[in-house]
Amino acid sequence: MLNTFLHSNGFGPTTLSEITRLYGEVVPTAFIGAYAYATQSGACSFDLAMGGDFWLQTQSSWLFGIDYGRTQPSALRQIIQKPNTDVRIVDGAWLVGQRGFIPRRDFHAKLTLFFNPTSGAAGMVVGSGNFSSNGLRKSIEAGAAIRTFSANEYHAHIGVTAQHLQELWNVATPATEILDAYETNWTGSFARNTAQALAAPYQGNEFRDIFWIEAGYVTRNRGNHHPGNQIDFPRGITSRYFGFDTPNNLPRNSPIGPVVFYTPGGVVQSNLRLGNNMMEKMSLPIPETHGFDIYDGKILVFRRAGGAFLMSALEAADFETAFGDRLDDVRAMGSGRRYGFIA
Repeated sequence: MLNTFLHSNGFGPTTLSEITRLYGEVVPTAFIGAYAYATQSGACSFDLAMGGDFWLQTQSSWLFGIDYGRTQPSALRQIIQKPNTDVRIVDGAWLVGQRGFIPRRDFHAKLTLFFNPTSGAAGMVVGSGNFSSNGLRKSIEAGAAIRTFSANEYHAHIGVTAQHLQELWNVATPATEILDAYETNWTGSFARNTAQALAAPYQGNEFRDIFWIEAGYVTRNRGNHHPGNQIDFPRGITSRYFGFDTPNNLPRNSPIGPVVFYTPGGVVQSNLRLGNNMMEKMSLPIPETHGFDIYDGKILVFRRAGGAFLMSALEAADFETAFGDRLDDVRAMGSGRRYGFIA
């Protein structure tokens, strides 16, 4: 059985909804995902959709590329830490030592394959969507979902693809062997001036037009089945950017002021406050209802627009493409999350 799909208006099938649908129908014991790159937003979106039982009940194998540094190390770490997982990197041992992670041959696959040996049923979802929240469910992507009901059907329609995938898997590098080195090199390539900026005295650039910050892992403050929307911001710097003159002796858990955002889903007001940990906090616009899908692993970008602020949530690779040549003042919080200003 073959179904095709196109991400359209937010109500039709998506790559991720087709994976969850076929997974529920096939009830597999073997699962493999092969994707050109992975982001933290993709890992979190998959985890939210599949739930904790998936990791406990299914042996999952993951084959990722790190071509051009598009895969986030945090995404690999998140999946590796789950039970019953095995993660490998295509040509990883060679790629990790290459400046810019330029591949000998691009790995551009985007497919998920699973199999139930007892019933003979199998499923495969293949398409244009990568393992990011955009690719799995938000961007306009096209794909196909294939379901087979017997071992004979599996071998006739999926078997050759599965064989080639197994061949790639056999020569791929275990992610744990190169992850530390990849993370070190990836960090350097993403924010080449981080070390120099941290060593330099802060010059007070809160009034520049654009403020950006890595969201990192966002605590699921809205429950285990919904993406979180509350993050910490650097104290003082953030409030001044948003136009507040906050006293240094402000008590914990005090309100700082309202901030108005223009989002893809309309205008919304959020409140900035000083938290118990003495970091500035904000409950950002609900991601599902304001066009952001998920904040985990994204880079949040705020741009002045009169008395309000345009808000975007970008994947790291997209952020570097748009602003990478202007990252001349990169800072880092104690957690390691980076932030900065762009004129």
